[in-house]
Amino acid sequence: MKKFSKLLSLCLVIIMLTNTVAFGEININDNIKGALLGDVETGEILYEYNINEQVAMASVTKLMTYLVMMDAVSEGKISLDDDVLISGHAAATEGSNFGLKSGETVKLSLLIKGMLVVSGNDCATAIAEHVGKTEDNFVTMMNSKASELGLLSASFVNPHGLPIDDNETGQNHMSVSDIYKLARHILLAYPEILEVTKLPELVVPERNFRKAATNPIIGVVEGADGLKTGYTDKAGLCLVSTVPVTGNGEDYRLIAIIMGSQIHEERLEKTKTLLDYGKNSFTMEKLTDVSQYADQVYISNSKSGKVDVYPAIDYKKLVNKEDAVRTSITYNQTVKAPLSKGDKVGTISIYVNGEEVGQVDAIVSTDVEKANIFVRIYRFFVNLFS
Repeated sequence: MKKFSKLLSLCLVIIMLTNTVAFGEININDNIKGALLGDVETGEILYEYNINEQVAMASVTKLMTYLVMMDAVSEGKISLDDDVLISGHAAATEGSNFGLKSGETVKLSLLIKGMLVVSGNDCATAIAEHVGKTEDNFVTMMNSKASELGLLSASFVNPHGLPIDDNETGQNHMSVSDIYKLARHILLAYPEILEVTKLPELVVPERNFRKAATNPIIGVVEGADGLKTGYTDKAGLCLVSTVPVTGNGEDYRLIAIIMGSQIHEERLEKTKTLLDYGKNSFTMEKLTDVSQYADQVYISNSKSGKVDVYPAIDYKKLVNKEDAVRTSITYNQTVKAPLSKGDKVGTISIYVNGEEVGQVDAIVSTDVEKANIFVRIYRFFVNLFS
């Protein structure tokens, strides 16, 4: 019986160690061109592989098309309720399509669904012509927007991602790290995109149209609600996915990117591995909280004596569940009253596993009045004889 108990204990230890390794370390780098897992709010990258090389991006391009279009909507230049006249050029766009017909009019809001849910190249062209008047002008707008956002690896030749030819100049390109920055920007600026990209299929009865979403994680990964797929021979199978995580400290949202996979099942499994890693190994911690005082400092010439010190901003960070986190406060050499609400009196340093990862100003949250002469004399003698 004792031998059985020892064997059972050994098995449990092995299982625990195996699970720890599964969630503590992953490696999905084989047979792909690049990968990244990151947080939307903080911009922290939790996993990366070959993220700085410029790669062909196929229909992931349509995220930039969406962004340029939504900027025009937010500026009042166009409306999602616009009736868009479909040109012969847009209707003839090759590749995946929504079945647009030359001469018909379609609501811009429906073209967005056709572009993002079923990856309609014809919808992307129609949107480009509506926003930019011509496709070429819209492509110029796409490249300008990339420059504005600091996406230095970006290069666009069309609004949909279908190659013009097999040459490098005939492809839309961007690095994985810049695709991540683009996706983050869209989710922060226009989170309503998720109301479209979460759809498992696009059904339009008046067009007799019904087609499943190209995104393979919708309905497969719990909570997944975006974002965009892509495929060409040059780019391989690509997927930018996103999922919210709740009940794990502070809520957060993950972005996972797989570029250049060669097998559909492999692209899906690698995406699931990334997202599971982000959900199971990390927690979002609010390491400084503006509603909670961080320390009390004694200001000898103040009316109140001890003064509560607060962080100037909330500082959130995704930390591994095994990380050791601490904060420390360094005060200015001279902290004297009077002080106004919001005045800086020091610096809060945040450490993870002994390494400083961030700093936040330490401030007073109320006006701090100077003590009168009698209070200061009294404190002098108290301190002298204490």
